Amino acid sequence: MNEAFYRQTSRIEDRHWWFRARRTMADRVLRADGFTKGGRGLDLGCGSGGNLALLQRHCDEVVALDRSPLALELARTKHGRAQLICGDANRLDRLFVPHSFQLVTIFNVLYHRWIHDEAALLSGVGRALRPGGRLLLTEPAFPLLFRRHDRVDWGRRRYRLGEMLERVREAGFAVRRASYFNLPAFLPALLLAAAERSSRTFAAEENVDVRELSIPAAPINRALEALMGLEGRWIGRGGRLPLGVGLLVLAQVEPRPAPAGDPVRS
Repeated sequence: MNEAFYRQTSRIEDRHWWFRARRTMADRVLRADGFTKGGRGLDLGCGSGGNLALLQRHCDEVVALDRSPLALELARTKHGRAQLICGDANRLDRLFVPHSFQLVTIFNVLYHRWIHDEAALLSGVGRALRPGGRLLLTEPAFPLLFRRHDRVDWGRRRYRLGEMLERVREAGFAVRRASYFNLPAFLPALLLAAAERSSRTFAAEENVDVRELSIPAAPINRALEALMGLEGRWIGRGGRLPLGVGLLVLAQVEPRPAPAGDPVRS
């Protein structure tokens, strides 16, 4: 990923409405689902560490995985108690033994270019989770919203909720909550994506657009966070939104019977 993107994200993610509201929404969804604090939590593709405090509220021990040494260096400044691991999420089975975690979070990671196979990665997460463990993921939604900003973030695609749910279920999970989110931003994002495709902007060099990675004026920042907070309450109660620029899925590992004649590993 663009190093400047990492650094700018690290500077703003504790105060920017988008990051704050998404963390609050994830927290509400976990609490509404009755998730009991305990065990180990893994933030897969932790980036600059802005979501590690969220895991700390729900887990006794926090593990952060990222392939970027710079990301982990930034994450260490935000959450020094987390176990930071530099590694490839495509090879979870080589990094963690089965049943290592009670909670795994994936915040806008599957859509990255360096993820080789989303289905294989989700299956690896299922093996890394304990029986009954939770997976909470968010990803960018709707391919028609793909923009230059996604390319700066090393994104290669966006998802529809239906296809994401299919992938999650095929990996052995039972879906507990699922919805699009950030509905008010859908039309502006659609217009921006259409404008970029009709201009040379989309093919421009992949530099960080500071305007998109800056914090709005305080009243606007608070208003946008509050608006997305209403969505978080609705989704936490099991509601769904028909559109949005992102999607959220909370799923639980379904128990797998041990093969006949095989001892069950403790």
